[in-house]
Amino acid sequence: MISFTCNICGAHNSVETIAWEPASCSGCGSNIRKRAIVYLLTRELFGESFILPDMPRIAAIKGIGLSDDLCYAVPLAGKFDYTNTYYDREPYLDITEPDPKLYGTCDFILSSDVFEHVPGPVERAFEQCFKLLKPGGFLCITVPSSLDENIVEHYPDLHDYAIVPLGDEQVLVNRKKDGTLEIHDRLVFHGGHGATLEMRVFSRKQLTEKLHDAGFTEVAFQDDPVERFGIVLQNWSRPLVARKGAFVPGPDVIRQLLQEYQSQAAVLSEVLRQKAEMSTWLSRLQSEKNLLETKLRAAAQSKWVRLGTRLGRGPRLD
Repeated sequence: MISFTCNICGAHNSVETIAWEPASCSGCGSNIRKRAIVYLLTRELFGESFILPDMPRIAAIKGIGLSDDLCYAVPLAGKFDYTNTYYDREPYLDITEPDPKLYGTCDFILSSDVFEHVPGPVERAFEQCFKLLKPGGFLCITVPSSLDENIVEHYPDLHDYAIVPLGDEQVLVNRKKDGTLEIHDRLVFHGGHGATLEMRVFSRKQLTEKLHDAGFTEVAFQDDPVERFGIVLQNWSRPLVARKGAFVPGPDVIRQLLQEYQSQAAVLSEVLRQKAEMSTWLSRLQSEKNLLETKLRAAAQSKWVRLGTRLGRGPRLD
């Protein structure tokens, strides 16, 4: 039996087994992958990991998600200046060609199993993530990866392509840059048949190299499990943080943290005041009870009361 507290919703769980992708939280339906992303985010921002409901509200921290799951996208929007973006609908963001006006505006970018679907070259997406981040910003990602030497690109000559139905399956029809046509079958989709096409499987070695080539100064994989949050790592598709630099809270962040602290301190002070009042009231009540018991014991010893009791008259005080 595995017991853990979900760091997304705070629910306490006990499960027989736990795996990377299937839902394992009874509260929000999160899996290991989603809890790992939130763990990396909170650790990078605060130096330690928080349960999302316990995190302070800091609107001065700006981040974006790339098709993040709603189980953590919704609470994150209540904690930060955070926007969950999509490739195919609003709020729209093509990570390979974002608006240059967004360059240098983000403290963090979250991406859970997205970059394996981005049309190549994938280096372009990593370079754009780097440009979107502030000097101390960071990228938290998960992707399918292996210990192989090289990335496996399923469609290395992808240029002008479409996915079309053919009988009971779907195939990819691609016109390469030289004009020749090619057809690929046995497509691998994530999220159901025909949903999101897998373009590649990363290797840990080349993933690190490509992130460094994009400009990131440090790439840190999460190799250790975090069992208290139900983050059990079972394969080589490890979560990672790619840092543009050391995250340093700006003046606005520090000010809002102080405001949050003062607000929480005021709440705690009020709770302690009410506790002290309750303690005083209970002490007074106990004193009155003790005094009443003393009077009753004294009254019970009165010869007139004892006489009345023998005659069946008056109250019984024993």
